[in-house]
Amino acid sequence: MFSQRRIRVLAVTAVVAILLYLHYSSENRSPRNQKFYQSTVAAIEAEKHTGLETAKTGDYLPHTNKEESDSKSGEEYSFVDSDNDKEEPAIPKAVSQPETEQRQGSLSDDSEVEEIPIAGRTTMTVTKDKEPGAAEVKSVVEEESEEEKKRKKQQEEEEKEVKAELNVILKRSPIIIFSKSYCPYSKKAKTVLLNKYTIVPAPFVVELDQHPLGPQLQALLGENTGRRTVPNVLVNGRSIGGGDDIVGLDEHDELASRLKSLGGKWLQTVKRKPAEEEDE
Repeated sequence: MFSQRRIRVLAVTAVVAILLYLHYSSENRSPRNQKFYQSTVAAIEAEKHTGLETAKTGDYLPHTNKEESDSKSGEEYSFVDSDNDKEEPAIPKAVSQPETEQRQGSLSDDSEVEEIPIAGRTTMTVTKDKEPGAAEVKSVVEEESEEEKKRKKQQEEEEKEVKAELNVILKRSPIIIFSKSYCPYSKKAKTVLLNKYTIVPAPFVVELDQHPLGPQLQALLGENTGRRTVPNVLVNGRSIGGGDDIVGLDEHDELASRLKSLGGKWLQTVKRKPAEEEDE
């Protein structure tokens, strides 16, 4: 029979042997210790070294989907040509000079080109309105000046025509009654001067509402006599008032003397008609 001490030593030895066996068997089964794993890792490392050397020499790896989506549409890039082994810089092709001139020539003559930033990175060429130059401004000013000259010239000619017409009217008689056919005050003045008095030469009546230059004549009379309403009775070019003024002078028996003093030698006869001879 083994002694108890010897049994313990044998048991410890058996446990240690079992533990060692389990340790070495698990290490051998680990993926890191398998040949397939080791060969794969070696291939990856070799690929990494190959990529680094290729980048240093200027060759480029194929673009991934992400790189292609980030590249600008419409830009052309040149890479290594496998046929002639000629390297080209990977930059956008510059626009040729004829294309640039053709693009600028297509713009309108009345606009200029300016570049505006887009999203703070790229720029876009747009046209902007061309401000009028000094020649165009001068042309506009000259046109306005010509129109102003024509208007002033036309106005001067019209004023001359009105003044000439007024002078012709004033020569018709020493007493001129400027009237309007529908005006009741004009009717009063005409009734007194034409029906109640014998005047030689007879007063000449101008109906401004029937005269082709009636408004212009009335405006000119307002400037010359200070009276802009009708009737306006003139004796040798001087106004003696309207309808109420003529009636007042007649009622105070002052009309004949007033007409004689202003008419002078141009009035041959001014006298009041007898009551029975007055026209109704």
